[in-house]
Amino acid sequence: MANSWFQFKQFRIEQDKCAMKVGTDGVTLGAWTPLENIRSVVDLGSGTGLISLMIAQRSKARVTGIESEMDAATQSATNFMNSPWPERLESVWADVHEMSQLWGGQFDLAVCNPPFFQGHVRPTNAPRNQARHLFSPHVAVKKTWFDAAFQLTHEHGKAAFIFPFENENEWLHQAKAAGWYVERMCYLQGHSNKEVKRVLVHLQKSPCEMTRESLCIEGKERGTYTSAFGQLVDAFYLDARIEDK
Repeated sequence: MANSWFQFKQFRIEQDKCAMKVGTDGVTLGAWTPLENIRSVVDLGSGTGLISLMIAQRSKARVTGIESEMDAATQSATNFMNSPWPERLESVWADVHEMSQLWGGQFDLAVCNPPFFQGHVRPTNAPRNQARHLFSPHVAVKKTWFDAAFQLTHEHGKAAFIFPFENENEWLHQAKAAGWYVERMCYLQGHSNKEVKRVLVHLQKSPCEMTRESLCIEGKERGTYTSAFGQLVDAFYLDARIEDK
């Protein structure tokens, strides 16, 4: 059973009321997302508020988390209030796609760790279903997240997403269909001898050259992080054991 809380260096995540707990995907996206010249951020499907809190720690930006599941939105509001940055964090209980119509063009950056499991056994818990899984039509659901990010950000706005490598082309196609161009892409591996698991993308609204990079999480010694991943998350994890270079 997952812990009811997760302690980071500068903040604590209470997660007993949230379907999706703290995980490597969210931590990686929160630590990896570029934040240069970013003053306002919207976190789409914010869950516990993890990514919002990481961005608040890394920047001076104001961050709004939008979450459609009431218990999760309430818990993220508590996590925000108990953090060192309550004045810059807001939790909104609402549908992301409805809010994109109301708040169009207000943000510098949209971040999203969307639901993306499909074709696998689904958990019996209904909120967890909503948080983890895409329901048909899968392609249409993917595009709505990119559409919402596009609508919520201004003309020069950016977006950052994480999604499965196995569906990379489909996700990228939907991002393009929503009007996004990939500025930066990172392939994430759990271990050097394993296949790529996730893809992180940084998006913008005008044509650009794309840079590709890769990142491996686990070091050669069990229980350690690679130097690159360790440096990425060291400001957050209490005990980030980094392998020797």
